[in-house]
Amino acid sequence: MREFILRALKAHTSSFNVDNLEDAGKMHIVSRCISNALWVVKGLREDTIMHVVLEGPKFPPKLISFYGSKLKGFAFDELGISKFIKYALEKGENLKLNESLEVFPGIIISKKSFEQFVREKSPSSQIIYMHKKGKNIREFKFKENILFVFGDYIGMPRKTEFYLERFNAEKVSLGKIEYHASQCITIVQNELDRKVYI
Repeated sequence: MREFILRALKAHTSSFNVDNLEDAGKMHIVSRCISNALWVVKGLREDTIMHVVLEGPKFPPKLISFYGSKLKGFAFDELGISKFIKYALEKGENLKLNESLEVFPGIIISKKSFEQFVREKSPSSQIIYMHKKGKNIREFKFKENILFVFGDYIGMPRKTEFYLERFNAEKVSLGKIEYHASQCITIVQNELDRKVYI
């Protein structure tokens, strides 16, 4: 299974205006990452789960997970995805710590921190932290179950990097050029596809 997690430090955790995604903590970037992780020309990637941890106002943290194998009737454009995020946040506003709620088939919102999620995944998944100083992705050996960790446009806090090291996260690089998180996700999916299909 391929899993991706984006830590969005400023993305809103309460209802927001879908006509102004920039002021919702750059929610359009979050939506773009979800789209790039899950969609290909012929539909959804059933082997992929995309997680986003939103840490902006007013009720952080909120974890929203999108399961490619279960999603139904889900738009792949940024506005459409943002509407699903908004609905999930409204339905999950009063969740208590570690509570979860499935708001649509394949979309689950949880009151859970980035750190807690990584801790839970570490026993069963190879944790990969995408970093410019990591190992070359084309020379790296991936296991069957992988969790790719991405920071947003702000970057990953240093204390979080130390936290990832505690759980044996391995750094992997896409090369010398730095890309946006949404672009990185597309490149990573392509590299994994090449290993499987070529």
